[in-house]
Amino acid sequence: MERVLSGKEGRLDLVLKELFPDLSRERIKEIIESGKVSVDGRIVIRPGFRVRKDSIIRVEEVRFTENILQPCDLPVDIVYEDESIVVVDKPAGLAVHPAPSVKGPTLIHALIGRTELAPVNSARPGVVHRLDKDTSGLMVLAKTFQSYNKLIKQIQERRMIKEYIAVVHGKVKSGTINVPIGRSPTDRTRMKVIPAGRVAVSHYEALEVIGDYSVVKIRIETGRTHQIRVHLAYIGHPVVGDKIYGIPEREELIKRQALHSSRLSFLHPLTEEPLDFHSPLPEDIKNLIERLRRQT
Repeated sequence: MERVLSGKEGRLDLVLKELFPDLSRERIKEIIESGKVSVDGRIVIRPGFRVRKDSIIRVEEVRFTENILQPCDLPVDIVYEDESIVVVDKPAGLAVHPAPSVKGPTLIHALIGRTELAPVNSARPGVVHRLDKDTSGLMVLAKTFQSYNKLIKQIQERRMIKEYIAVVHGKVKSGTINVPIGRSPTDRTRMKVIPAGRVAVSHYEALEVIGDYSVVKIRIETGRTHQIRVHLAYIGHPVVGDKIYGIPEREELIKRQALHSSRLSFLHPLTEEPLDFHSPLPEDIKNLIERLRRQT
């Protein structure tokens, strides 16, 4: 049985599609109408049933993915671990969890052979927030269902502090970007600033201006897909190396987007002790900054 916290408001079928991306909309509809889904203890057979963010959804006897997760021997930097959580420093180039578009092993494959992860989802156990494949840095994963729920609540209430360092095009000052983000209606692989999108808030501060580039610290209140990359591109300062939202370079400055999750701060889900983790810039971003300084 899958037992998950919704984390979203909306139609049951759409919420399940986001929770279980390997399933088609038609398959999800069949599962619901066959009576295998309950919301807050009550069986629901209508795909359009509205669920709340704090709804507990149970789905019984369903194979959610054709890919059975198998451990793999990938190096992962575990920054902190106890009986409730594990904090990792994810390298660039490694996807967080399996998905139809992801080829090869993921962070989850690397972790499941080393530690327990909360069984909240077949394809992404323990995952409470994500980093893009080519974004490096700090992430927290839940090891129990209780810690998963409490971490999700902190994120929903905007009490988890997530800070990033990016190298961007242009001379940046400081400010706040508060514009909604949604999936592009013309290209479903891209996100875009659109009026009908979901609330997205990013605060940014220039740490250093280097010629026509800037090193920027970003703190996000929300965690929309590609949020920082979309927001910075929207204000005319795309992340260097971003192959989707960036500016084509005459010469490649870095092989991936220069974006790093540098700080993660939250309350321990069991003890409520404040935890504050920091990650130094990886070598490729440090080398990029040094190269830009030499060219200035």
